[in-house]
Amino acid sequence: MTRLLFLVLLTAFAFSGCKNTSKQENGTDIPAETTKPVVYVSNYPLYYFASRIGGDRLEIHFPAATLTDPSGWSPPADTVAAMQQADLVLISGASYEGWLMNVSLPDSLLADTSSSYPNRLLPSGETFTHSHGEGGEHAHEGTAFTTWLDLSLAGLQAKAVKDALSRIQPALAEDFEANYQALASELANLDNAFRETVAASPGSLLVFSHPVYQYFQKAYGLEGQSLHWEPDAPLDHDMLHEIGHLKKDHNFHYIIWERKPLPESMEKLDGEGISSAVIDPMGGMPESGDFMAGMRQNLETLQQVLGEHP
Repeated sequence: MTRLLFLVLLTAFAFSGCKNTSKQENGTDIPAETTKPVVYVSNYPLYYFASRIGGDRLEIHFPAATLTDPSGWSPPADTVAAMQQADLVLISGASYEGWLMNVSLPDSLLADTSSSYPNRLLPSGETFTHSHGEGGEHAHEGTAFTTWLDLSLAGLQAKAVKDALSRIQPALAEDFEANYQALASELANLDNAFRETVAASPGSLLVFSHPVYQYFQKAYGLEGQSLHWEPDAPLDHDMLHEIGHLKKDHNFHYIIWERKPLPESMEKLDGEGISSAVIDPMGGMPESGDFMAGMRQNLETLQQVLGEHP
């Protein structure tokens, strides 16, 4: 009887243990209490916000982390399959994730972090034409998507991240709220610093190498035109002709790049009396530092640019 009772208890314990285990991707059993919600993000700002708010309570995946600009990234089939099994997929919205048109993900998984401010979205300046069946072709104006460069919008996106994380882990909602409040305060302070910097040099004109600064310009009152230049492409005769006309018409002194341009490009621009400066759009994983450090560097760059030629 004693041996029989021992076997019954051992079996009951085994079954009880099975209820508290779950499978990892490699098939290994681990205790359920050690598993973390799996969260996928589409760009670096969302990765940063989720990391700041969720901390080590989450398993965060940023599949496009190796890309300088993830806006043109499309997930391969195995990544789509992994996303479908995740607890949450954070998207930037505002047309950033073009791949969603070709990928099937349940609405319950998606959290569009820019959906709370549709009236503050800006046009990209590009027009796209397509057709639906027999309805004929029609055009849509594209939406600018680097919303986080307006740090007040970045704060709203961080709030959307916090709300989504609280939905999948309600027991940790208070922790997420506290972490969000700390992040929101930092974003608001830096937002004010940008506004004060530009207010000290009203009417300053800049030229931007690429049309990715729409929210940055709108938020902080920066006047300027956008080119379609890539930092790793050498300047040719037509580009120099274009910039020469702009210089004559507007007498600007700086061109703002997404990344450091080729040395020979900088030298040619110097010959035209135009200096080069980098303001990182921060869409991709930085080589060093984090989102706040990168935006503070952008602030220092802007202070230098506007300070030299107010």
